[in-house]
Amino acid sequence: MKHYNFLFCLLASFLLFFAGACNDDDKKAASLVCFGESGRVSAKISYLDETSEFKISILNKGMGALTLPIGVCTQSELDAYNEKYSTDYTLLPEGTYKLSESSVSFTETDKSKELTLTVYPKKLFDAIRNSGDTGKQYALPLKTGAQNICEVVYAIEITYPELRLEGETYFRLLDNEVTQTIEARTYEKVNGKFLPTTNKGEVSMPLVLTENAKEWVKKYNKTYETNYKLLPVGAYELGTVIGKEGEEKCIASVTVKRTLSTGTPLEFGKYILPIQLSSIDERVAASSEIHVITVSNPNNYDDTGINYDDGTNIIYHVKLAIDEEGYKMMDEDMEFFKNQFEIQWEEINKRFNALDKKNILKRNYIFVPDLKDIIIFKYENASSNWNVAYDYRDRIDSEKFQLVVSYDFFKQEDEGGGGYGGKAPEGMGHIKVTCYSNNKDQIRKCAGIDGLIDESIVHELGHYRGLIDTYNCSLNASSNKVNGQGFQPERGNMMGACYEPTEKIEWSEYEMYVINATGAPHCSIWETVADYFPENMEISVTENGQPAESFTLKFYPMKDGKIETASRTHTKEGDKITIDAKKLFWKAEGWWDSYPWEFYYLFLVEAISKDGKKAYRMLPVYEVHKQGLLDKSEYNISGNSTFRMTIDIK
Repeated sequence: MKHYNFLFCLLASFLLFFAGACNDDDKKAASLVCFGESGRVSAKISYLDETSEFKISILNKGMGALTLPIGVCTQSELDAYNEKYSTDYTLLPEGTYKLSESSVSFTETDKSKELTLTVYPKKLFDAIRNSGDTGKQYALPLKTGAQNICEVVYAIEITYPELRLEGETYFRLLDNEVTQTIEARTYEKVNGKFLPTTNKGEVSMPLVLTENAKEWVKKYNKTYETNYKLLPVGAYELGTVIGKEGEEKCIASVTVKRTLSTGTPLEFGKYILPIQLSSIDERVAASSEIHVITVSNPNNYDDTGINYDDGTNIIYHVKLAIDEEGYKMMDEDMEFFKNQFEIQWEEINKRFNALDKKNILKRNYIFVPDLKDIIIFKYENASSNWNVAYDYRDRIDSEKFQLVVSYDFFKQEDEGGGGYGGKAPEGMGHIKVTCYSNNKDQIRKCAGIDGLIDESIVHELGHYRGLIDTYNCSLNASSNKVNGQGFQPERGNMMGACYEPTEKIEWSEYEMYVINATGAPHCSIWETVADYFPENMEISVTENGQPAESFTLKFYPMKDGKIETASRTHTKEGDKITIDAKKLFWKAEGWWDSYPWEFYYLFLVEAISKDGKKAYRMLPVYEVHKQGLLDKSEYNISGNSTFRMTIDIK
């Protein structure tokens, strides 16, 4: 037995009744009765004790004899206290405590009285174990007479062993059935902190689904702004937590299946399963905390191969690779990379499609990362990390994969940046993602969505679908030696704004027309420009809005970031001229076939009237290319495509 001395102080100014006869004169005579201390008092006990006693001293500072009833508040009265003082106490269960007296009587000469509160820790521990709710904070609130407020709250802090399931569990269903181990540990409260301890005996506690699981999932989704579905019965098997006395851990197995026990396939999507410990153990209380299991059942689209286009979706299977140095930096934890890449590629898919804010894309694009077999590539030389797709081609099914994305986490001395390109097998693209890191935290950031890697990959996927970098059309005003005019390309995901949040950036119309044109098959950036380029360019010249009598046109290409010298000059009677668009933009005859990447990104077009007045017009390659895309892909015209523009001389 343990004994405690506490001096409570209560102001009994509003006594409502006394035991025995009581009239107004008696109330006036009663004056003041108080406890030595008031408020919330902490009472610490241990489940190992049979009883714990606490002495309560009450002082009489009034005049005359009186009898003061002492009672226990109801739970509703305690709830009012909780609301007022932001606490969450539950009334101490009946049978777990005893008050020595239900009232205190004072004679005219008595100055103090003493009560004894006896608490039975083992009974309280039994009540906790049997209730299955270890999250409650118990208290014994006392009141005087018929008052309905808690004047003293005896906060019971009981130390007892509690078995808890550790952390959260995540399943990614890449196989038909996946089994994982869940750990549990025993904790005890020591000096206000819960510390792990050894098992107090043999442990055997089944895992069970939380009661009212459907309602719990609704609340979870609302709180965390998620959209999980409850994992259906038949898609999982919950084991039993087993542990031996004296050991530090207990374990249980959980199995999740892609096929329900009824034989029905589990629908693709994100699921959640709230579970708890069940059963009653004499030596330890089962924690009432909910252990969250999240399950991803992705559609791996294993029934699709290269060039898949069903009229609604275009699907690309993506082979992933990580450098050996980065893999070792993360202690060869492949599960880490799989988990992070799954999240990252979900975001990549969302962003790629969400950038279509004008509803121009004709398909929904799905990029399916291969999380089952991630390549670990070795550094050989400055170019080897660009050639992962080719060097590891034996690991890549060419009938399934059209794209390889390699993550380079460790910077070698002779390495530069990343991008789209490198040596690859026929019909396959490669993106090198440079996410150079010096420690694990930096890799965690790069492999997930906290950094800018997902934004960068979406930009590179634009190249994979045939897009040029439109930022190559940019011109500083100081670099224009003809008229000092600068130029910035139209805003889009390929013009240098690719790192901005999705809500602030979008695919430009030009970019989406390219994506529509290239469709599902592997494509070349440069051949896409050449193949969908207009054959003709028709330029009209006006003076103050009226057709010109004659004019001269000079075309100044941007070379090495500067505009200085005209490459072509045309003089024409009348107000229109038609020229060969490809011969203008490509640097030599026929290079659109043999060297399709050798084109000019930007021209300054100078129009000179008969009397020498001048007007200027910037002409980026994508503006001309856009007309060819419209004619040859969107509209499917017969015959040649013609780009038309007008320059007005003021």
